[in-house]
Amino acid sequence: MKKQWMGWCIAWSTLLIVHMPFAADPVSVDPLEVPALMSKMAASTQLVDIAHAGQRLVAVGWRGHILYSDDQGNTWQQAKVPVGVDLTAVNFPSPQHGWAVGHGGVILHSDDGGQSWVKQQDGISTGKGMASYYQQHLDQATADDKPIYQSLVDQTQLNYGTGPEQPWLDVWFENDRRGYVVGAFNLIMRTDDGGVNWIPVLEQVDNPDSLHLGAIAQIADRLYIASERGTVFRREGGRFVPSSTGYKGTFFGVVGNDHVVLAYGLRGTIYRSLDQGRSWHRVDTGVSNALTGGAVLADGRIALVSQGGQLLIASPSADRFFAVPLLGGAPLAGIEALDAGRVALVGSNGVQVQPLPASGS
Repeated sequence: MKKQWMGWCIAWSTLLIVHMPFAADPVSVDPLEVPALMSKMAASTQLVDIAHAGQRLVAVGWRGHILYSDDQGNTWQQAKVPVGVDLTAVNFPSPQHGWAVGHGGVILHSDDGGQSWVKQQDGISTGKGMASYYQQHLDQATADDKPIYQSLVDQTQLNYGTGPEQPWLDVWFENDRRGYVVGAFNLIMRTDDGGVNWIPVLEQVDNPDSLHLGAIAQIADRLYIASERGTVFRREGGRFVPSSTGYKGTFFGVVGNDHVVLAYGLRGTIYRSLDQGRSWHRVDTGVSNALTGGAVLADGRIALVSQGGQLLIASPSADRFFAVPLLGGAPLAGIEALDAGRVALVGSNGVQVQPLPASGS
């Protein structure tokens, strides 16, 4: 398992979200217990994901940095965050309520549109809760179900036996009550009460090899999870079932519309499905860098960004992508659509607003 984890870390290093420890200090500090440092430079440091909270933009990144903008990305303010760990994803199902996740098993919640945050979970509380949950099910299981729950108990002990080291890699909420977090080694939890309680649902993913769950998104009326070994999980009948694209590498995300689903990842790889993920075909991008973020634009076009600092745009059918020239070429990690003519990009240089060519040009 450690060898597999090293491979995943190498892959995610292309996304620039691998954990970076604090600089050496005479007094050791736990970033799970220390608030994020306030910095005038926070908007120009490494940011990893960005989302809308109503009309507001919220971006997350290294060392607990969370920023928000009320003028479409022209100016940014830093939020108050109770932890200093690297954050990997953010999602707002409504203007006020949002969730952010990251390293150390952190799950953060905001009820004021991202201005301030509280910690709902970390790897310590999650490890204890998950172990207790599956042990209780093991104790009550029938003889036929005992092997399933014994495996889940063993997996939980393996994931959390040495502390809160496993990261959450993505978060998605349907509304202010119901949502999911996903992460390394098949880790997945669901809440039905806005994060007051988190329920582990590892057994709902048909994932016997414990592939890492890198991203979760709803496209049309179906949930998808991007994973390793060319696998995309689709929500069907209360379970996440695997769909193989034929690719051997890692996907970092999924994006799409009512007609097309795209899985994107290492080495500029995109696989396209026109039947809700049942079958897949590769799309040539001409890009060799990892694709790290995707969004549907206001005019229906689909955009992707890369670790090489590239912005790719396709028509709503996504059968062909075109590169948009960017200044600087700094590594990018996330994208959010603004109005019809602009997008907000986050990456190693913080956040930037990028004008887009007109549709059809």
